[in-house]
Amino acid sequence: MMHSSTLRKRNKVILSIVTASILLYAIVSMVSFLEEIDSFPLTLLLLCAVIIFLFNRKVNEILVCSLIIMTINLTLVHIIFISMNIYYSIILIIALFIISIYQSAYLNAFVLLLFGSEIAWFFYAWYPELIIAIGETNIAVLIILLALLSTISLIQGYYFSMSYRHIEEKSDTREKEFLSKEGYLKLFFENAKDSIAVFDLNNYVIAVNPAFEKLYGWDGDECIGKLLPMVPPAGYEQSKDRINRMLAGESFHLLETVDMKKDGTIFDAEVTLSPIFDQFGKIIATSVITRDISYRKEAEKIRVEAEKLNIAGEIAAGVAHEIRNPLTVISGFVQMMKADKNSPNYYYFSLINEEIERINLIISEFLVLSKPHAKEMTIFDIHDILNHVKLLFDPQFQSHHIILTEELLAEYSHIKGDANQIKQVFINIFKNAIEAIDDTGHMNVETKWTGTHIAIAISDSGNGMSQKVIDHIFEPFFTTKEHGTGLGMLITNKIIQEHGGVINIDSMFGQGTTITIMMPVHSNELMPIH
Repeated sequence: MMHSSTLRKRNKVILSIVTASILLYAIVSMVSFLEEIDSFPLTLLLLCAVIIFLFNRKVNEILVCSLIIMTINLTLVHIIFISMNIYYSIILIIALFIISIYQSAYLNAFVLLLFGSEIAWFFYAWYPELIIAIGETNIAVLIILLALLSTISLIQGYYFSMSYRHIEEKSDTREKEFLSKEGYLKLFFENAKDSIAVFDLNNYVIAVNPAFEKLYGWDGDECIGKLLPMVPPAGYEQSKDRINRMLAGESFHLLETVDMKKDGTIFDAEVTLSPIFDQFGKIIATSVITRDISYRKEAEKIRVEAEKLNIAGEIAAGVAHEIRNPLTVISGFVQMMKADKNSPNYYYFSLINEEIERINLIISEFLVLSKPHAKEMTIFDIHDILNHVKLLFDPQFQSHHIILTEELLAEYSHIKGDANQIKQVFINIFKNAIEAIDDTGHMNVETKWTGTHIAIAISDSGNGMSQKVIDHIFEPFFTTKEHGTGLGMLITNKIIQEHGGVINIDSMFGQGTTITIMMPVHSNELMPIH
């Protein structure tokens, strides 16, 4: 038994032929084109309508096939019986050509046997009249002609069947290839890790894949057929220009730009923009493939910072010690000249000495950047370091009228590292906070346990910083202070990173600053005590 989908296709072809033939028969009957055919049974039309109904309802295809063959047979027998013309029996033989489309040897043999039996019955029933009407010779010739046509129809039907089968197999192969390609394209579209969106010529969304929904935050249903704000306002004109150029046939490959998500978040993106052409070379749509490269930008930023640190370290290692040698000699002589407080140049000697100390400070900070840098690794309580730094700055808090509050609530606070370096971190932060507060203000130091790290948040009510300053604060030699070295926060960040921590700055110009440091707690402290 052939597959139901194949049988359905063949039913469709033969049903079309039968329907057209019956309609033509009805028209000929109505206009009395053939005088022999003076009536037309509505039963055939009703039967044909029933078959079409069943076919459209997709009922059992074998039943439809049986009804079609029955309709063919009834129609041809009706024509022969009404016309009383034995020559019309040739039509039954011709019908074999149509039925051979089913490509079934058993079906062809059954139909040939059926039609042959009916023709034989006509000859038997009408034999006396045939003898009178056409004579024995013509009857013999007619029988021979019918037999010849039957043989020819079988042979022709066989070759027609083979040709039709070849065409059908070729069509099925192409359809399978098409469906296979379509399926692969759909799988690629649905499972691609990069965001893919297709737009019409008016930039309305036609289709998006799951990666697009995940990256931009829009659900597929809410963005289809709509214009989406996928670029920030600052990049709108450039985006519009790219779209116009794309509609003119230009493509953009791996273009680095900035895109915007549904919630307004800006991210670095790498996009490929391409027009989509039909078979005639006409642009019918556009596609946008997007990849989030924020991580790559961040890695590039870290790499650049690391290179800067390496350069600073090399400068420190190669220059700092050489500067200190002559500087020690100069400092010694200045100290000798400064010993005479009655000297008219005493003020200038003191000024030179202060500048020498400043040079020493810069060199010391340089040396922190040099590699390798020895650390004395111990386990210590970070609360003790904070309390010690607080005592160091108490006089400055009082002189600047700064109120310091503490909330040292971290359940676990022991870390492993270089206590002196961590102390230097907090000294740098406290110093910057005091300098940011002009006069009268407050600072707050808070610690808490996050489950894996201890978080140290140091807030001040100072002038705050702009985002531009925050973006460059960890770069070497970047400073907003008149007498700053631009190395303090660089060293602070380097120390925190070497201890496995991270530092985050939250500030807004005119509204103060909060610096949060996340440090991993020493693992032994987290072990249960038995």
